[in-house]
Amino acid sequence: MSEEILLREMLKEKNVTFLFGAGASAPFFSSLGNFENLLTNDNINVDGKNLIKAIFFEQSIKDNSYIQNYLDKKCYCGEKAESMDNILGEYTRFIHNILEYLKYRNSRVSPKRANIITTNYDLFFEAAIDDTLYKNSRIFFNDGTNGYTRKILNTDNFNKTLLFSGVFDNYSNEIPALNLIKCHGSVNWVELPATADAKSCIQVLTRSTILKQNEDIDTLLRNINNSIGRIKSDLKTDVNSYAELLQLMQEDITNELVADINMIASQVMSDLTITSDSMEQMQIVFPTKKKFEHTLIQEHFFSMLRLLSYELEKKQSALIVFGFSFYDEHITEVVQRSLNNPSLLVIIVCYMNTNKSDIISKFNFFHNSVPKNIHFIEPENFLVEEISIPEYEEKYRNTKLENYFKFFDDGDTKKVYTDIVDTLVDKNGIMHPILNFSSFNKILEEDIINKYKPEILEANDNGNK
Repeated sequence: MSEEILLREMLKEKNVTFLFGAGASAPFFSSLGNFENLLTNDNINVDGKNLIKAIFFEQSIKDNSYIQNYLDKKCYCGEKAESMDNILGEYTRFIHNILEYLKYRNSRVSPKRANIITTNYDLFFEAAIDDTLYKNSRIFFNDGTNGYTRKILNTDNFNKTLLFSGVFDNYSNEIPALNLIKCHGSVNWVELPATADAKSCIQVLTRSTILKQNEDIDTLLRNINNSIGRIKSDLKTDVNSYAELLQLMQEDITNELVADINMIASQVMSDLTITSDSMEQMQIVFPTKKKFEHTLIQEHFFSMLRLLSYELEKKQSALIVFGFSFYDEHITEVVQRSLNNPSLLVIIVCYMNTNKSDIISKFNFFHNSVPKNIHFIEPENFLVEEISIPEYEEKYRNTKLENYFKFFDDGDTKKVYTDIVDTLVDKNGIMHPILNFSSFNKILEEDIINKYKPEILEANDNGNK
């Protein structure tokens, strides 16, 4: 049985946990890139680290303002609005697909519940679930909070089941539930300080404080550009602007680059102080090796690791991974230890055909022997045939199979893939098959009767009013 069919079958039967990483929200938000390596470089000073954190914020957090405006029903127009709509559409589509699978569940065998664990700080899941709840109120969305005006996060809240009772309490049906577990924090989390009656805790806001922080970041970036112009002759690298500095940071890390980051940071100290103080208030895990120095986030993160471990140790459990590279050692260790559970199935969706070996290298498998209960879904799973260019032109001439297949050149041959895969064009103009969020949703929909088609669903909603 192929991995993609295995995936669809397990969704109907097993206790399912999804693990989402930065790849799910790409390219709207930048991935970590070299940020973690720069922050842990031996030659970077405190000011340089604060500058890198500010740049990381600008690249990977700042544009949550688009999602916040969407949630506030305000205008979110701009150059990234279309990209946001596309990615949000895939999140909403995913939520719909998982709920469709939960309908098949027999709650006496498997609870009608799915766990979604994400290392992302963004609000894409919240926005997608908000849209889903607007159209279908008979869903239990659990973000781990309790409260009305003050929503307080508590890990105990994830162990809840909600039942729908008949008018006379003569029956009860389990309501499909989604647990959203954000183990690296979120842009809409703040700390409530301890009082005489209670210890400090995390409050989940209905809106984030991102807009005010963005103003501080914009001021900082303008001054970085000005500073680079002033000290250009003293810099060791050929950098003329913030954009060029950012490009260098995504390439090989050199001593010259680190020295220049420290020097540029020294020129914008006052702005860095403002942005650093603002970012320190955020309840998120910054990409450093010392990720968990903040007490509240440390406590929450390790509670979430325990929760993940417990879920994977259950009988008939499954972990489905998308957009996660396994660079986070703590999560990788939990997954590897859980693979000793013979009834656990782990399915990892690879973005490119080259990712499988890289992911395997993050684990500590004996003699690189991959356990039988871990499976990979790669673009290669959807390869239909390899054919020579002349045979291809003869076979597919005057056809419209582009609607059903994707074609990629590989030397003198043409590789034919199903339309599950999407296309990535690299900097050399070469096309590669990939499995992006849309591909992941297509795999899920292969065995669902009620496939996600927004226009049809909306028509059905209007017809039922």
